[in-house]
Amino acid sequence: MLDAVFYVTDNGIKWRAMPVDFPAWDRVYAFFRRWRKRGLAGELHDRLRGRARTAEGRAMSRVRESSTRSR
Repeated sequence: MLDAVFYVTDNGIKWRAMPVDFPAWDRVYAFFRRWRKRGLAGELHDRLRGRARTAEGRAMSRVRESSTRSR
């Protein structure tokens, strides 16, 4: 599922245009929507960004504004 979400975001395609190598688009989208609602998509983004910045020898960066707001 995670690879499928990465594919959509990396390639900028529509959910329905996902290759058949991945699970059905509606299942992948349902997982992504659930993760986003629970804040997991943002947390994953922040952790990956932190690792990338550390690998480049830069500071971890500040907390995202949207992750501090209550929903």
